[in-house]
Parts: sequence; C-alpha cells; structure tokens
Amino acid sequence: MRKTGRYGLLLLTVLCCLGFAAYYILSQRTTDSTAPEISFQSEELEVSVGVSDVELLDGVTAWDAEDGDVTAGIVVEGVTNLSADQLATVTYAAFDRAGNVGKAQRTLRYTDYHSPKFTLTDALVFRSGTNFDVLRYVGAEDVIDGTLDDRVKATLVSGEDTITTEGIHEVEFRVTNSMKDTAYLTVPVEVYPVGLYNATLELTDYLVYVKQGSPFDRDDYLKTLKTGTQEIPLRGELDEISVSYDSDVDTTVPGTYSISYTVQSGGYTGYTRLIVVVEK
Repeated sequence: MRKTGRYGLLLLTVLCCLGFAAYYILSQRTTDSTAPEISFQSEELEVSVGVSDVELLDGVTAWDAEDGDVTAGIVVEGVTNLSADQLATVTYAAFDRAGNVGKAQRTLRYTDYHSPKFTLTDALVFRSGTNFDVLRYVGAEDVIDGTLDDRVKATLVSGEDTITTEGIHEVEFRVTNSMKDTAYLTVPVEVYPVGLYNATLELTDYLVYVKQGSPFDRDDYLKTLKTGTQEIPLRGELDEISVSYDSDVDTTVPGTYSISYTVQSGGYTGYTRLIVVVEK
C-alpha cells in the first residue's frame, strides 16, 4: 500500500506539471499581440490653425484582427513642429482590448498659418539720460499660441556695447512659438539729445505689416501732438502744423522699413518713428 501510494503521488505530480505546461503553451498561443491598424482617407490634411481633435479624427479609422472596428478608440497623440516647408505631422494612436497600441502619422498643411508677428506699444525713441527697456514696448502675437510677449528676446547688432548712448542702434528682436518657428525683426532704436523736442508726438500704430504692392499712406498714422497744456489732433486737415518725414519705405519690395515724423506747431516740436514691415 505504501509503495502504491508513492507511485500514485508521483504520477499525480507529473500529470499536474504536464497540465500546467500545456495550459501555458496554449495560453501563449492564444494571447492577442497584434496592434490595430490605422487608415486614412487621405495622407495629407489641409486644416485651419484652430483645428480641433474632432476635425483631425475625421476620416480616420482603425481595425483590429481580434476586436474588429476600434475606430471609436482612436486618439490624437500629438502634432510635431513645423518643417522648413511649413508642414506639420499629426500622430494617431488606436488601442485594442488586449492593450496593444497601433500608431500612424499623416501630414498637416495649415491653410492660414503665418509666423509670429511683432507688436509695438510705443516708438523705440528715447531721450538721452533716461532709463529705458526696449522690451517693455515690444511684444508678439501668434496664430497658434496667442500672446508671446514674454518670449521676445533682443540682441544689439550695430556693434556698440551699450544702447543708451545718443544715436541710432540696430536691434534684432526674435521670438519662437510652440511649433519652433522663429520670427525676426531688426529695427532702429534711437536715443536723442536732451532738449531737442518739447512735445510728445503720438501715432495710431508704431509697427504695421502691409502686403507687398498694397496702398500705403504715411499720414494715416498721425494721431496727436501733446504739449504741456494741450493735445493737438493730427488727423484730417493740418492747418498751421508742419509735418516732415524721413522715410525709406518701398512697398514694392518685401523688407523692414521705418518712417521718422517731425511735427511742429506753435513753437512745439514732437518726433517719433513708425516701423513698416512689407510682406510678400
């Protein structure tokens, strides 16, 4: 009886091991390890910069060998930075019930994208001997990120060690958006002697973007001449007011230009500058 019991126990152990091995092999054979496949109606998609994930998912489907149609589980994983030819890549991911992930990419072409544009809240013209920060007046707007004022950087490119000395200094401003697209703007920053002007000349804008070949009238940007006691409007007829200009603007050629305005009235003189960017 003891001998038979021992053999019986040994046989039972062997059978259990064989059963476990068979179960393990079978389970490995039946495990789903195939990821879903994602398909597109078109490999390139033209969209607005304000496109939503719902719009990016339009026409995208996914099929899994085990689960069938898993289109409802597709997500937009992300959009890459812009390439040199202003194209982006969107990545999609699809999941099946076994946890497998399938990915695919297609090209995005933004129909209304343009690089960040700079803004100016005041002229970059300062009186000698005053403390000023050029970045205080320079900002940037982007069609994707919105306001980029805190990302604007400045570099003095005219060769001097300081920007506070009297004269005109060339400064390069630059800003980069979330798509890694960097815009540049090189403009004059002017420091004039104390006592040269005794009034404040205001414009409606201090930086404007105009399309190549479009109409442009420098008088449209004159606003007011502020003295110690009055504010003289400069729109419309300019009787008894003298306006002189120093301008290099050529709207037929893309580039960055400037117009300096000098306005005199009743013994008062004001001066300021407008930056004009001509775009293709």
